[in-house]
Amino acid sequence: MNRNNKKKAGFTLVELMVVAIIVAILAAVAIPLMLGNKRRALATEADAGVGAVQTAMRVYLATTGTYPTNGIYSSIPGAGAHDLDGVYFWTSDYAFTQTGSNYIITATGNSAGSLAPQKTQASGITVVLDSTTGQIAHNGL
Repeated sequence: MNRNNKKKAGFTLVELMVVAIIVAILAAVAIPLMLGNKRRALATEADAGVGAVQTAMRVYLATTGTYPTNGIYSSIPGAGAHDLDGVYFWTSDYAFTQTGSNYIITATGNSAGSLAPQKTQASGITVVLDSTTGQIAHNGL
């Protein structure tokens, strides 16, 4: 039996390098996409919470004729202590200030007293709704 006729099994170095390059390219594309999804999730959760605070303030205005005084969301009569608890923002992260017929609602990521499971992911992020413009600003995203 001739040893040169034996078939060799396995991959060549070139084949392994090609696979490694393909994996590196896929990772370079996938990682930024996943980080973008996280930012969108943070913004969506904060936007929903800010909208809930705005709705509670409007309900309070409709029943009493005035906006509630400055404070956190759970200080609005009828608002629950854990209504807005989420993954990145906790009910205590939502606060509002009111001046006359205008108000500003703020969601502050990783605020003091926040018990959100992923609160450190929201550190440095502030979402603000100004009633004078009706626009939501995302700071830190």
